[in-house]
Amino acid sequence: MCKEINGDYLLWEKLKKGDTSAFNELYERYAGILFSFGMIYSSDKEYVKDCIHDLFFELFKYRKNLSETNSIRNYLFKSLKRKVCSKQKGRLQLIYTAESLERNEGNSAGSEEDPLQEDIQRLLKAIQKLPERQQEALNLRFIVELSYPEVASIMDISLESVRTLVYRSVKTLREDLKGKQVTVLFCVMRSY
Repeated sequence: MCKEINGDYLLWEKLKKGDTSAFNELYERYAGILFSFGMIYSSDKEYVKDCIHDLFFELFKYRKNLSETNSIRNYLFKSLKRKVCSKQKGRLQLIYTAESLERNEGNSAGSEEDPLQEDIQRLLKAIQKLPERQQEALNLRFIVELSYPEVASIMDISLESVRTLVYRSVKTLREDLKGKQVTVLFCVMRSY
């Protein structure tokens, strides 16, 4: 495989040599998106922040032993997912849909009947009925906005499996929502 020759790869190589400015730049570049990603797996903000800090601390501490990677972003996502899930000592729980459902129910309680809000409510409830792996694939694909190959890498499954999971999930959601534009609802839901 060819390495992605970009700023990330060059920063990674500098980090491996002990360059603190490269380390700081990687942290600045990825801390925000890693936080959003980590919040999919835990509702505890401080816990996710701790996991991110632990991840970067370990990156710097063990920099001489870092492996070659084709995608620094995927490496960081996979590492954070392992860290968050291993420390929770329990079953992986995707919290995005549950928190969104609560937040959206709170928003709609005092407002007039909004058809879009009702559709989002129905979408969130339908997502919660899906198997965990399908929920995870949907979150990574539509909420975190990763490509199919990136989702496959993070979930440690084949590209075809990811496409199948997403396809089946969207098909089930369309059936539950009676043909509504599920992907449009994902985009609207992301902005809430």
